[in-house]
Order: sequence, then structure tokens, then C-alpha cells
Amino acid sequence: MSSWVRRDFGGIGLTQSPPGAYLPRLQERYGGHVLLCIDVSASMQGQRLEQAIAGGERFLAEADGAHYKCGLVLWSDAVQQYVPPEARLDDVISALREAKAWRGTLLSHALRLGIEVLPKYPGDRVICIFSDGALGDHAKARELARKACAMGIRIVVRGLGPTAADSLAELACPGIPDADQRIDDAAGVAAGIASMATGLSARRGR
Repeated sequence: MSSWVRRDFGGIGLTQSPPGAYLPRLQERYGGHVLLCIDVSASMQGQRLEQAIAGGERFLAEADGAHYKCGLVLWSDAVQQYVPPEARLDDVISALREAKAWRGTLLSHALRLGIEVLPKYPGDRVICIFSDGALGDHAKARELARKACAMGIRIVVRGLGPTAADSLAELACPGIPDADQRIDDAAGVAAGIASMATGLSARRGR
């Protein structure tokens, strides 16, 4: 089972009621910040985009429940929409629901944005990427992905079909097993995007 949550805490937890003044700091330390980057190029029209929005909502709910602050990047051949991680979850979801599919597929702009904004946030930092096709700027995207991984920003990917999955697999940070990078068909896009957060459920269940 894939997991983009880096840490695993198996010790007995401490509780305090009402929550103490340091609870937000503890949540930051054991949670993190994630950018959900969804391809909204022209090929995503129709069922694919509907599925991506549904899967994105499920992903955001899981991440929020695990104390991850969630940002959103809707990208095509440029960044079409950016919502920072400090935004309210309702605002992130609203932006996701307004996604429109158009133009080409250049991921480097979204990766560059992630590299610029995530280092300022505490805790675990993750870029989760979904795409449905070959990248028009694969070499540049790979260069930026390696830079992000070297900075301690983890990259998790999901691709629709073998072309997208193989292209994105080269961007994922090495050393993190993930058998779910490929989504077989459009009907599985929602589940595939949501699956980037499966580690959150496993962590809560410990």
C-alpha cells in the first residue's frame, strides 16, 4: 500500500482536555503541508475532470484529517489556479470544483511553484501530482523534481495510463515504494488521486 506520510509514530499518545496551548505546534510537527497538483489540460475534459475533482476532494479530506495543510495547483501549460496551504479547506475545495480543462501539458511551472513556496512551511512537505498524458517538458520537469527531492520535498505521482504513469514515475523521489502510480482507466481517476492519501488512514488506525 502506498503512503506519502513520512513518519510513523507507534508510541502511546498523551491527551489533554481542553487542548493545551502547544497543540497547534505539535500538529505542525507531526503533520505537514501538501500541494495537490492536478492536470487540467484540454485532454481532461468530461469524465476525467469530474473524476479528478471527486478524487481531489477525497484526498483533501484525508490530508486535513491527518493535520496536513493543503494547497492546490491546477495546471496545464501554465499554473491556472493556485491556492496556498494556509487557505481554509473550504476555499481549496471551492477552487477545485471550479476547475476547467484547457490548453497543453507542461508540468514544470507547477513544480517550480512548489519549490518556491513549500520550503517556508514546517513539518513534512509533499507535492502530489496527477496527469493524464505525456509531459511536454519532461526533461525540465525531471530536473525540477530532482531539485525538490534534494530539498526534502517529497513527490508522489499518479498517472492515467502507461504513458503518463511512466513519465511521472521518473519524477517521484527515490527510495519510497509506491505500487499505485498507474491508473488504468478514466473511471479509476477519482480512486487513484485519493489513493495518494492512503497512508493517512493507516496512520490513524495505529
